[in-house]
Amino acid sequence: MKQPMSDKSDQVKEMIEQIFPGTAQAIADKRCPLCKQPITEFRSSKSIREYEISGMCQDCQDQIFGVS
Repeated sequence: MKQPMSDKSDQVKEMIEQIFPGTAQAIADKRCPLCKQPITEFRSSKSIREYEISGMCQDCQDQIFGVS
């Protein structure tokens, strides 16, 4: 599994941090940037890919996208 947001440019990371303060620290601490809970397991490769993009845990993904 890749580190979340590792494929984003520094400029994009800075913009995300301005809009969602604390995102970088949450990801560094292996916590969800939305709910701040520890990252545990994921149900599918699709969920893992979303984690690599956003850093969101499975529960937050379910709340935002619905359970798949």
